[in-house]
Amino acid sequence: MQGTQNKQKGVALISVLLVVAILIAVTTRLLAGHSLVVNHHQFTFEHDQALQYALGAESLARQILYEDFINSGKDRDHLGETWARQSMPLQIDEVGFVEARITDLNRCFNLNSLSAGSSKEVKTNMERLKLMLRYLQINEYLADRLKDWVDSDNKVTGFGAEETTYLNKMPGFHTPDMPINHLSELFLLEDISAEDLRQLLPHVCLIPSQENKINLNTANTLTLASLDNGIGLANAEVVVSSPREYQSVAEFIRTNVDFSAVAADLVVESVFFQLHVMASVGDSSVTLLSTFRRDPADGKITLLQRDFGKLFRSVISLAEESEEAI
Repeated sequence: MQGTQNKQKGVALISVLLVVAILIAVTTRLLAGHSLVVNHHQFTFEHDQALQYALGAESLARQILYEDFINSGKDRDHLGETWARQSMPLQIDEVGFVEARITDLNRCFNLNSLSAGSSKEVKTNMERLKLMLRYLQINEYLADRLKDWVDSDNKVTGFGAEETTYLNKMPGFHTPDMPINHLSELFLLEDISAEDLRQLLPHVCLIPSQENKINLNTANTLTLASLDNGIGLANAEVVVSSPREYQSVAEFIRTNVDFSAVAADLVVESVFFQLHVMASVGDSSVTLLSTFRRDPADGKITLLQRDFGKLFRSVISLAEESEEAI
């Protein structure tokens, strides 16, 4: 009798422990699910907050560019102006930060200048791009392939590649035969290496125009030297290393006669600009690359394109790393 009672008590105890174990498992599962939901909502909230900060930086950049037009003069842009100055990352309520920089798209070679225009203009721009490639020690056939990518005909240019070449790939695709919309298109070019693009991309840009007007107040050494074979890197470096706030092209030419042959393609004001911003909140971050056109008549800022996929590399961080390495 005693043994039966003990056995029943043992079974009851096991049942209770089993129920407790099941309750603990269910509770753990519920807490884990709740934690996952909370984390998901927190990440979503932080991401949305970072996005709003990035868009806020875009609005601020538009205002800065407009005020520069109104206050600093509509006929001149240079690297000493507010829009061109590198700013420190801005901390926001101790939960995140925003870092942004504005660059001038009239400072570099416009790849879309190869897409149309008079045959003379296209030929001149092809010569300039090939000269730039030689300076960078990149094979000149890249210029031919870029032209075939954007021009409207199906005629192969020099060592270029037209539609037949790309249709034979797996999978095959057509050449766009129109201006480039995004620099990522360059990775589709026939026989181009990542190293070639790494060297070239800092010196080229995309403007929704066939013009290739270079702002002499903001262009770098390579861009200026590539305008004409008679300029040379040394002369271009002298210009870049000196203060540049020229009021007109004529003023610049008076002291830099080696640029006389390309005076028609030089300007001192810019029309196209680009904002690159990164906003971080908690564990979330948003990068935004916005392209603007500033109307040279009234300063109106028009948003042309947004890109949320462009990697942002902090110039300030890179500078700090270089100092530490020294």
